[in-house]
Amino acid sequence: MSCVMPLLLAGCASSGTTPLAASLQALLPDDDRVEAQAASIPHATLSARLGDVQGLRVMGAQAGDISYWPSRGGGVLELHKGGLHATAGLPEDLLGTRYGPARHGTPRHSESPPWRQDAPTPFMLVRHWRDDEGQVRRGEARGELRCAAAEPVALPLGERSLERCEALLAWAGGETTTSTYWRDPANRHLWAVRETPWPGAPTMQWQVARHWW
Repeated sequence: MSCVMPLLLAGCASSGTTPLAASLQALLPDDDRVEAQAASIPHATLSARLGDVQGLRVMGAQAGDISYWPSRGGGVLELHKGGLHATAGLPEDLLGTRYGPARHGTPRHSESPPWRQDAPTPFMLVRHWRDDEGQVRRGEARGELRCAAAEPVALPLGERSLERCEALLAWAGGETTTSTYWRDPANRHLWAVRETPWPGAPTMQWQVARHWW
């Protein structure tokens, strides 16, 4: 059975779609327009929503495993190996992300992210962000990635068979957040992400329309 990515809704949508389903209209008001725009652009594109900022993004640059996705308003989404690394131009910005094994101390440099490893995978996450008052914050969390069997998922430019992987993050301050990844079961590239990057942060989510790897 084909399903559409649950970008905003975790349960059944009112239209009667499956528990893993919600219309792409939950991400953008006119999904036909998004699909048409993505199909007409020969470059790597994302259909993204970062808090209240939403739209189709074209990759502006790439340096190694880091890709940069500007918005019309001047903001930038920065991905590392397809996962959330940093943002710029939002009311609250993520300044940086590092991953490391849960058994080690605080990672000084970002190691292989959990979605590129076998699941279940315990890991440690360190993030810095700037809050809406301009204060720089730091948070550490521990989590474990668990993936379900691959299922067909509808994306802006077609359907793919993807694994849905969930990570419940336990932060040092006692809070919890959830990160959800949809990855290719063979090469483990991410095709969609939905996560709350730190406790109290706005939800950030996107789907790959045209990939760049």
